[in-house]
Amino acid sequence: MKMKRFFDIALTLVVLPLLVPFALLIMLLLRLELAAPVIKRSHRVGRHGRMIKVWEFRTALADPDAMETIGGCEGERVTVIGGLLRRWGIAGWPLLWNVLKGDFSLVGPRVELPRYVGCYPTEIRKRVLSVKPGLFDLATIKFREESDLLANLEGEALEQAYVEQVLPVRLDYAQLYLEKTSFWLDAQILFLSLLKFFAIRKHG
Repeated sequence: MKMKRFFDIALTLVVLPLLVPFALLIMLLLRLELAAPVIKRSHRVGRHGRMIKVWEFRTALADPDAMETIGGCEGERVTVIGGLLRRWGIAGWPLLWNVLKGDFSLVGPRVELPRYVGCYPTEIRKRVLSVKPGLFDLATIKFREESDLLANLEGEALEQAYVEQVLPVRLDYAQLYLEKTSFWLDAQILFLSLLKFFAIRKHG
């Protein structure tokens, strides 16, 4: 685990200086588009069930009455720039700060909202929450049907589809990762995530 933490910090410190100019540009564009704070702060469930505060680029117009969800989208509230950030998978760049703080690893099980963690079977919840959540995971690479399953859904239909169809698959991949976890698996996940990013940029 000490080696994993060293790897997280070292790679993050290498990547951050390269991302800062692009992050500043993104923040400027979002500020012009949203005329509101461009960083969204929320809470997720971290290791051992501890609540952690996470930071992401704001990609949608604020709606105080809307229920926050991970898997879905906010429909017409998603901005133009926000839609691009989501499609390219870079809305979560500010989460690198969480990696430096020690709340996240670069690779690990997907982080979830408290109400979704409450849906985990007891033994699976205990195991998945025994490690830090990751910015990248197997489900991000392998579970390509997720967007299709949640497309055009809202409200209760979105919640039901997420809990019944998406969450079990994510948990399966989280358990598979925990069974086979190694430095080389983390390296493969990071490499494949990078390839996926450039593939999206090429076709998007």
